Amino acid sequence: MKRTQIYIDEDTFDYLKRESKIKGVTISEVIRESISKRRSQNTEKILTTLNAVAGIWKNRRFDTEKYIRGLRKDRTPW
Repeated sequence: MKRTQIYIDEDTFDYLKRESKIKGVTISEVIRESISKRRSQNTEKILTTLNAVAGIWKNRRFDTEKYIRGLRKDRTPW
């Protein structure tokens, strides 16, 4: 675990202090839980988006490589 220091306004500190007393954990733990939850939500959002777009080109009617080459005709091939 890494140690860090942050600056927060009084209202945020008061909120964190109340949450820590209610949950019976340190302010640091409240912050870590919040960050972890946010990261998890972002991961779920990314996976949902990927599942929504997966396979959208499976029935394409054109050559993808030709299409990309047309877009990049001013570049040299890789």
